[in-house]
Amino acid sequence: MERIGLFGGTFDPVHRGHLAIAEQAAEELRLDQLLFIPAADPPHKRKTWASYAQRVAMLELALADHSRFSISLIEAELPAPSYTVDTLLELRKRLTGQFYFLIGADSLLELHLWHRHQKLLQLTNFVVISRPGIALDAMRQAMARLPGPFLPDAAGMRWRRVDGAEFVFLINRLKEDISSSAIREQLRRGEKTELLDGRVMGYIERKKVYKDKQQI
Repeated sequence: MERIGLFGGTFDPVHRGHLAIAEQAAEELRLDQLLFIPAADPPHKRKTWASYAQRVAMLELALADHSRFSISLIEAELPAPSYTVDTLLELRKRLTGQFYFLIGADSLLELHLWHRHQKLLQLTNFVVISRPGIALDAMRQAMARLPGPFLPDAAGMRWRRVDGAEFVFLINRLKEDISSSAIREQLRRGEKTELLDGRVMGYIERKKVYKDKQQI
């Protein structure tokens, strides 16, 4: 059975931190493919700086050299608001394999509040990427708030439920927490940054994606 990674986010813009996380997850979990799933712009509450088309274009440039990585436009096809559970239910209709959904440790702390989170745990495994400032103990405590029980392995880095649902904790290899908002502020001022793929940086400059732009 194929092992399929799922990486959702606004990717506003996609940066080297996103790619590093995807590469680490693909390597450590032996993923056959990994789908980047850019969040669509909800028509009732638009909250990104770059448009959906611009964010997809930047992803295409950033992923050009990664054969295992591709983009899914599924959230643009679903009615708004598109909750993660709806995205996964639709993906289950289209793909056969074992899903591994990438989230940050901050998202794990709030996972018990996500829409239909009980159903989510039946649809995918989760890969939790550590973040600076969030201790492993806090991540482990978050597991107790989920319908389980989820039981840890000896190292406390893999948690399994009797039905096979699994959480894998990955220690982020990056020593810094890359801030998308800080990158956008640099770009708004017309500054370059080494945190973006060169092709993405070129696209942003040509299209003036963020320069002197307000949130939409």
